[in-house]
Amino acid sequence: MPLNEITLTSNFLGTTEHLLIYTPERYSPLYSYPVLYVQDGEDYLSLGRLATLLEQLHREKEIPDLIAVFLPVDKSRRYARYHPDGDEHLAYRRFLAVEAVGYVDRHYSTHPLGQARTLLGESLGGVVSLFTALAYPHTFGQVACQSAAMDEALNRRVAEAELPASLHVYLEVGTEETAVETSRGTLDLLAANERLRDILQTKGVTLAYETFAGDHTWGYWQANLRRMLRALFG
Repeated sequence: MPLNEITLTSNFLGTTEHLLIYTPERYSPLYSYPVLYVQDGEDYLSLGRLATLLEQLHREKEIPDLIAVFLPVDKSRRYARYHPDGDEHLAYRRFLAVEAVGYVDRHYSTHPLGQARTLLGESLGGVVSLFTALAYPHTFGQVACQSAAMDEALNRRVAEAELPASLHVYLEVGTEETAVETSRGTLDLLAANERLRDILQTKGVTLAYETFAGDHTWGYWQANLRRMLRALFG
């Protein structure tokens, strides 16, 4: 399948970043495509098999053709970039919204409106996806979080933020995610995501909330991708 690896120098991060860009089989510069920006890009490719699923859904005409940008992350920098208290977090958000989006829009045929850009992530990748969408509401119109690693403090920040009514949010969490071990200690992600759902419902955004009978592992996230993509793009 078409998967192009590009190297992008980030002025915000002061690093060289690698992006893996999936284009649909029928890609043509004569058309404009929505774009999905994927955190933990290598995991979504290898463990989530997301590019293969996109090809299948496109061939079955279950979702429109789209471009997907897979953003790998050095695991040692994951907290620094993905958590709002991380020392690279603001720079990473700027990299996403300005440099990554700018590159993709210049080199591919994309829809120019924010509603055609979606952020996706699991666990802490869901957190950075959500907070990037909140910081750049005109750039990203949709965000999807699989088992977002939220806690009381992060939910409080969402509650205090002004959210655009045009934002579409997809949340899912496992009913067994009540004691997930993280670098911040043991988190009840089921309760935290239920609280996030309640906060978002007061903000006027378009919200889809799903649960699944499972825990904080890739087997469940991979199995739920088809449902998620239909909800976002179907």
